[in-house]
Amino acid sequence: MLDAFTSKELLSNIPVQIESICTHEDKLFVGTKQGTLLVYKFEEDKIDLSLTLKGFAKRSINQLALVTVLDLNQLICLSEGVLTVHNTQQQTIQLPGEQLSKARGAAIFAIHQSRAIDEQPSGQMAVAVKRKIILYHWLKKGLPQVVKEITLYDVPKAMVFHGESYSDQLYIGLKGKYCQLQLSSENVKELLCTGKQLEATMLWVDKNTVAICKDEWSILLGEDGKPCQDEYKSNIKWCDCPTGLLQCKPYIGAVIGKGLEIKTKQLVEPIQVIELPKVRFVAQDKRIFVASTTHLWELKLNDLVYQVDKLISLKQFDLAETLNKMSNEGNADIIDHNFAARQRKINTQAAYHEFIQRQYDKSMGRFQKSNVDVANVIGLFPDLLSKKMQERQEYPPEIVEARKYLTTKDVESGIEALEKYLVAKRFDLNKYEDEVENSKHIRIIIDTTLLKCYLQNKPKMVASLLRLKDNECHITESEKALKKARRLNDIIILYKSKGHHEKALTALKQYANMLSTQKHELGGPDHTIKYLQDLGPSDIHLIKEFSRWVIEKHPDKCLDIFLDPNTVHSLPQLEVVEHLKSINPDIALQYLERLVDIWNVNTEDIENSLIILLIERISEEWPAYQGILVSHGVEPSLPGCEPGKLGGLRESLIHFLERLQNYSPSLVIRHLGYEVPLYQELAVLYGRQRDYEKALALYCHVIKDRQKAEDFCHKYFHLDNQIYYKLLLMFQCPSSLEALRLDKFQLEEPKADMDTAINILIKHYQYIDVKEALRLLPAHTKLQDVEEFLCAILRDRTRDKHQNQLLRSLNLSDNLRVKAEKLAVQKDKLIIRGMDSCCVCNKRVGECAVAFYPDRRIVHYGCMAREDKQSNNIP
Repeated sequence: MLDAFTSKELLSNIPVQIESICTHEDKLFVGTKQGTLLVYKFEEDKIDLSLTLKGFAKRSINQLALVTVLDLNQLICLSEGVLTVHNTQQQTIQLPGEQLSKARGAAIFAIHQSRAIDEQPSGQMAVAVKRKIILYHWLKKGLPQVVKEITLYDVPKAMVFHGESYSDQLYIGLKGKYCQLQLSSENVKELLCTGKQLEATMLWVDKNTVAICKDEWSILLGEDGKPCQDEYKSNIKWCDCPTGLLQCKPYIGAVIGKGLEIKTKQLVEPIQVIELPKVRFVAQDKRIFVASTTHLWELKLNDLVYQVDKLISLKQFDLAETLNKMSNEGNADIIDHNFAARQRKINTQAAYHEFIQRQYDKSMGRFQKSNVDVANVIGLFPDLLSKKMQERQEYPPEIVEARKYLTTKDVESGIEALEKYLVAKRFDLNKYEDEVENSKHIRIIIDTTLLKCYLQNKPKMVASLLRLKDNECHITESEKALKKARRLNDIIILYKSKGHHEKALTALKQYANMLSTQKHELGGPDHTIKYLQDLGPSDIHLIKEFSRWVIEKHPDKCLDIFLDPNTVHSLPQLEVVEHLKSINPDIALQYLERLVDIWNVNTEDIENSLIILLIERISEEWPAYQGILVSHGVEPSLPGCEPGKLGGLRESLIHFLERLQNYSPSLVIRHLGYEVPLYQELAVLYGRQRDYEKALALYCHVIKDRQKAEDFCHKYFHLDNQIYYKLLLMFQCPSSLEALRLDKFQLEEPKADMDTAINILIKHYQYIDVKEALRLLPAHTKLQDVEEFLCAILRDRTRDKHQNQLLRSLNLSDNLRVKAEKLAVQKDKLIIRGMDSCCVCNKRVGECAVAFYPDRRIVHYGCMAREDKQSNNIP
C-alpha cells in the first residue's frame, strides 16, 4: 500500500464531547454537546485554543458552517432546531447570533458558495424543516433572504448542492432513498435507495459529479442524475459502509468503522487505510480534520515526489502521473526539470509495463509522450532494426524476457500500434525539425521502419510511402527488405525516389527480359517507357542508353519515350534524332514526322533534318529500284508511285518540301546531290530558292510536264509577275541545261516548241507583256497560227474600251442629276427681317442663328433644338 496521508493527533480526551466541526483557512471551529464553541488557530504545525465560548448555544451544537462569500465571514450554527447567524469579522464572534425565524425546527442545512454570475446570488443555503426545504440566498451583506419554500413527501436526512457556480440542483437523502431536486421547477427525481445503511451519505466531488453512498459503494452521479461513464470508474467499493466522505484530489476518502479508507476513482484496490477509533466528523478547507467525540486529528498529504516514486514501483502509473502534475501546480513560472524527468520516467516505465502486458496501443502512446529514443522503441520488435543498431539498444531485464515470448499474433498487433507511433513521430519531426538534434538520422530510422512495418501489415501502403517527396528510407536497408518480400515494383519506386535512375532502369531491363514470357507487372517495355518519360533533359544520357533495347525489341512502342506531352518540347530533339538514326533510321524518320505533323515543331533544324533524312533514305533505296528498271527494261514510275518503300519516301519528301516553310533550300540542295534523279524535288527546291528559270527548265525539258510548269507559274506569280514570260521563253528560246548540273543523266538538249509557246500565249496572254511576246515570234510565223491569240487580245481591248465608255457616261449622268437637284433647292428662298419673331418663343430673331420649317415658319436654332426633343419635328 501507499502512505498517501499521515494522521496527526491534535486533541485527545478533551473534557467536552465534540458534536460538529468546520474549518476555514487557519481556524477550526468545534461545537460541543454542552453548547460550548471552541475556536482553534494554527500557526505552522502548532494548534492553540484562541477562544472558548461557553453558552454559545443553549443545547448541543449539531452543525457548523462558515460563509465567506461577499466577505461576510458569517458562522452558521444549528443547535436543537434553532439556526443562528454569527458575525466573526472582528476576531470575535457575535453573541447572541441572529436567529432565522423561518428556519425554526431545522434538522440539517447545506451551504453552497460561489462567485456571483450576472445577477445570480453568491451564496445559497438549503434548510430542512421537517418535510420542507427553505431556500436562502445571500444577495448582499447581511442576513440571508428566503427565496423559496419547497415541500417534499418525506423528511430530508442529508443534502448537498451540485455545481461550482449558482446551483439549480440539490441532492437529498431521504429515508431509504436518494433524490434530485430541481430548485427552479421544484421537480423531484428519485435516484437510488440507500441500501442497508441507515443514514444517507453524500459528497460533492467536482463541478459535474456528486458521490452518494449505497451499502459499501460510492456511486458517482453526473448532473443528469445518472452514473458517470468516462475513463474513470463510476462506482467505488469500500471495505465497509461509509458514514462520511472527504476528498483531496486525486484521492477520495470514506469514514468507515475502523477509521479512514483512502482510494482513487481509477483504482479498485485501496490506497491506504488509516486506523482512527470512532471517527464521526470530517471538515476540510485548506486543511483536513477528522474527529471523534473526544479526539481530533489532522490529515496531511505526504510528499508528492515520494508518492510518485512509490507508485512507479507499484506500477500505478496513471496515479503517479496525476500526482506528478499536482507537484508542479502553482509553479507555472518555474521550470521544474525534476518534474519533466519524473514525467519521462513515468511514461517510459508505463510504456514498458504495457508492452509486457501486450497493451501495444497504450504502450506506444506512452512512448510518444516520453520522448524515448525512436530506435529503442523500434527495437522492441524483431527484424525492424539493422543488426548493428539492434545490438546497441538496452532494455530492462523484464523486457528482454518478454521479447523472447512474442508470438506472431503479438508481433502483428504490436507493429500495427508501432505504425501509428511512427506516423505521429514523423509528423512531430516535420513540425519541429529545426529544434530536434540529428533530425535527419531520426527521419531515416522512422521511414525505413515504417516501410518494413507496411511490408508486414499493409503492403498497399508501401508505394505511397516511397512516393512521398520527403521520404528518407535508407536505400540499402529498404532495398534488402523489398527484395526479401519480392516487391519488385516498389524497388523501382525506391530507386526513383532516391534519384538512382540508372539502378532502376537496369532493374527494369532485367525484369523485362526475365519476365517477358510471364504475366508479370514488370514484364515488357511499358514500365521502362513510363520511367524514361518521367526523366528530363538533364538525364538525356540515361534516356539514350536505356531506350536502345526498347527501340531494338519494340520499335512500335519506342517513340512514346520521346513524344510524351510533358517532355516532347524540353528534350534535345536533334540529339534524339541522331540517337534514333544510329539505331534505326526509319524510327528517326517517324519521330521527325510526328514532331512536325502532331507537335507543330517548325524550327529550321528539325525541318532540315526531316528532309535530309528522307533524301538519305531515298538514296539508300534507289539502287535496288534502278536495278529493277534495268532488268525489266521499263520506264521509271511517276514520283511517289514507285513500288515498295521508295514510293512512300518520295511522296513524303515532295509533301514536306512543298508544305514546310522554314527549311534551308540551299542546304537541302547540297545534300540532295546529283546521284539520284530527283527532278521534281529539285524543281520544288529551286522554286523555294526563287531560282525560277532552273525550276521551269526542269519542268519543261527534264520532267516534260507542261501542266506542272503552269501550276508552278500560278503559284509564284505573286512574287514574280514575269514568270509566265519566262515560261514562254522556255519553249520559244530554250537555253542549255548545263546550269542544272545534270550531265550524269544524259539529258536531251532542249528544242524550241512554237506550238506549245503559242498555246501558252493564248492561254495566259493576260499575264504576259504582248509587245515582248510578239517581238519574240520568228519572222516566218504565220498569222493564222497566232490568230486566236491576237483575237483574244483585241477582244479584251474592245471590252475594256466599252466598259470605260459606259462608266464615263454613267458618271456624267450622275453629275448632271446632282447639279439639277442643287439648282432646285437653291430656287426656294426666304427673306428674314430683323422684326420677324420666332414661332416658338415669340421673340424677335434679331441677329441670332435661325431656321425655318417647310411651312416657312421662322424659329431660333436653339428653340428648334428644344422643340425637336419634345415633338420630333423635322425642320
